[in-house]
Amino acid sequence: DYDVASTEYKYDGAFLSNGPGDPAMVPETVASVKSLLDGAEEDVKPVFGICMGNQLLGRAAGADTYKLPYGNRGQNQPAENMLTGACYITPQNHGFALDAKTLPEGWMELFRNKNDGSNEGIAHESKPFFSAQFHPEAKCGPTDTSFLFDVFVEAMEASKAKADFDLKASLVSHAPPLLDVPVPTVKKVLLLGSGGLSIGQAGEFDY
Repeated sequence: DYDVASTEYKYDGAFLSNGPGDPAMVPETVASVKSLLDGAEEDVKPVFGICMGNQLLGRAAGADTYKLPYGNRGQNQPAENMLTGACYITPQNHGFALDAKTLPEGWMELFRNKNDGSNEGIAHESKPFFSAQFHPEAKCGPTDTSFLFDVFVEAMEASKAKADFDLKASLVSHAPPLLDVPVPTVKKVLLLGSGGLSIGQAGEFDY
């Protein structure tokens, strides 16, 4: 219920942090985030959300969230960049997801999980609002998506200078360059070896 849209508080950008929790159970927080999105054009400040912050941003925009059957957890979840087609290896730990199909006009899916097709991030088509379901800030790595912080900083600098800012262009320019790697023609692989000691461990590590 923090009044983030009040002119009493001076800030260059709003960061929506991790959970845990069900975003549907914090309507006051969602309403607070919505007040940021609905501000006057000249008062718009960049908004960047991570993990539950992605779900809060989505619900504030008008989309729905749902509980995943098992949750996405571990250090090696593949997330596709819908702007470039690149796939990043990302650390994740969440049990809820945003339903990208319910995003209203003016919003787009930014990242998508290549395993189950669930949403991994959203972005506004014209305003500096974006998010990631995974953890680009994870100090243990991988660091494929740390460039998102550069985008956020650039958005805040542009906002403070009252300069134009193209979110899509910034997301593409700061992203790591695509590697020109030939696509293998292999169709079948026989894997010999031991599996994880338990389902939980298999979800967290590579064996």
